[in-house]
Amino acid sequence: MYYPCRGCHHQSTLTSGTVFAASKLPLTTWFLALHLLTASKTNLLALELMRHLGVCYRTAWTLRHRIMQAMAER
Repeated sequence: MYYPCRGCHHQSTLTSGTVFAASKLPLTTWFLALHLLTASKTNLLALELMRHLGVCYRTAWTLRHRIMQAMAER
């Protein structure tokens, strides 16, 4: 769903400019991944994330990488 700007009429989504941008995964999967990564006492590997979320390894690796990168920037 796109939302237009009242000033310039540029259309954007709610997730544009965030870590969730350009992702086809539902936000519930992203939030579960965020919870698992932040709640674990040890470093959660992409393989463990793959098993918990039920996604392929490449998707789990991308999720983990983007979340960790966003956490490092803050």
